[in-house]
Amino acid sequence: MNKENVIEIRCKKCNKLMMEYFVCGDDSAVALQNIGIKCDRCKRVMILKKYSEGMMKEHSENGTFRI
Repeated sequence: MNKENVIEIRCKKCNKLMMEYFVCGDDSAVALQNIGIKCDRCKRVMILKKYSEGMMKEHSENGTFRI
């Protein structure tokens, strides 16, 4: 698997890896909708709404997207 085909989703507060998103190629479609992720380290709970693949690519740094 290529490193550029994966976007790591990490906690903004403690930098723990929460999940990896495999890129499919459609930048306009909503990729992560109504998904709740809990960080085990700092106990934050994030509910993802209307995250598109293009937005994640745009706001990621070196393949890492922090929420």
